[in-house]
Amino acid sequence: MIRVQFTAAVFALATLVVPSRAEIVPSQCRLIRYGGIDTPVENFPCDFRQSGGNVTVDSKNWAFTFLERNQGKTFIRINSIPLTFTRTGRYTLQVTQGPRIR
Repeated sequence: MIRVQFTAAVFALATLVVPSRAEIVPSQCRLIRYGGIDTPVENFPCDFRQSGGNVTVDSKNWAFTFLERNQGKTFIRINSIPLTFTRTGRYTLQVTQGPRIR
């Protein structure tokens, strides 16, 4: 009985100590910038990564970071398809995860 409890405790501790690794998911992004009628909407391939609620989205021309602790303060996140991040008055980034559209 003690051996089973010890094994369970070691396993539980190991899952807390080992950092989780996030997978990078090739995605398609759409960036809508709020800068007037002459600001075009951009569609581009991007890489999406989420770890511990923090999100990074990288592409050839853009890099975005959305920290979980700032959600609702500096940006709004809408968990839908596409996944949407909005920095009010600045931009909205839509991320569709999965195969890139060429």
